[in-house]
Amino acid sequence: MKRFNKMYRAAVCGSLLVFAAAAQAQYGEGGAAAGGGAAMGSSGSNEFKSYVDIMYSYEQSETEQPYRTEGEGGMLGLGGETATRIEDPIETAEGAQVLAGFRRKGWYGFEFGLGYTRGGDVDKQSLLFNTLIYPFESDLYLKLASGVTRYVEYPIERGEGAIPDGDDDFITVNYGLGLGYVFPFEVSEKPFGVRLEAVYLVGDRFLERESDFEEDIRAPGTLKDIQLNIGLRFPL
Repeated sequence: MKRFNKMYRAAVCGSLLVFAAAAQAQYGEGGAAAGGGAAMGSSGSNEFKSYVDIMYSYEQSETEQPYRTEGEGGMLGLGGETATRIEDPIETAEGAQVLAGFRRKGWYGFEFGLGYTRGGDVDKQSLLFNTLIYPFESDLYLKLASGVTRYVEYPIERGEGAIPDGDDDFITVNYGLGLGYVFPFEVSEKPFGVRLEAVYLVGDRFLERESDFEEDIRAPGTLKDIQLNIGLRFPL
């Protein structure tokens, strides 16, 4: 839990620092507010590339499932217990993402959007916020992923006896790290792109796991996925 908080705070703080640097670069140098629209045209908006990405997502689960314990014994009910791992209800999932973002001319950018995947009988509905770092000022980037995901109708079990208890919903706070590349091309002199990336994502259920108002469900405390995304970039 402490490790998660440190990593998540570091990612959020890093994003805020980069955003502050962008704002200073756009408005703080040369007094753009006093210069009106001309200053914006020469030193502000022309340095940003805005886009919308529509991508297909494939996820492979790396989650460690909890154990089910069952008693066994003779006529008097004596004996030990056996522990078997609960089957993962989401071994693979498929869906889509729609992201709107911008890239600062040079080495960084931000994007936000929506994601949806379905694995087995479980729906995953996500709000996404990503920071993209372009270390070589090329189309290769490092992705710092964050967001939240709602798991809908996840099969659960409750209590020490692990009695099957239907379906339930819960929310995870997500963070992850990935690597990607945008292959640019032009159509009628407009810049498009094909985006390909691989991301390792971790979702933590700590808000619900630490609640004293309801018994914890027998779902994993953290859910881990390897996510592959491919799609098209449209300019704005």
